Amino acid sequence: MEPDLKIDIYIEVLTAIVQRFYKLMGEPALKLARRVYGLHVESDGSVTRFQGDGMIIVQGLVVEYMTLLGAEVVPLTQRAIGPARERNPHIKLPAMLN
Repeated sequence: MEPDLKIDIYIEVLTAIVQRFYKLMGEPALKLARRVYGLHVESDGSVTRFQGDGMIIVQGLVVEYMTLLGAEVVPLTQRAIGPARERNPHIKLPAMLN
């Protein structure tokens, strides 16, 4: 897989997660997402870039939401990223999302 393509897939997945929680909780979802080191989130919840390993960033984002919302975050996240995952079945994701 091309490195740029890999980054785009993670941006799609990260955006799906942030926007899902933004719909649920509004502004606090953006604040939590912005606590993940290296993640750049716009005010509409779209992720424009990140630094480092996409899988680690996804895990950090899910953990941030779990600190506030608990285990219910996992199924919500799985549903949010479903379409991106179907298009990219080989994407590496944290074990908690498998």
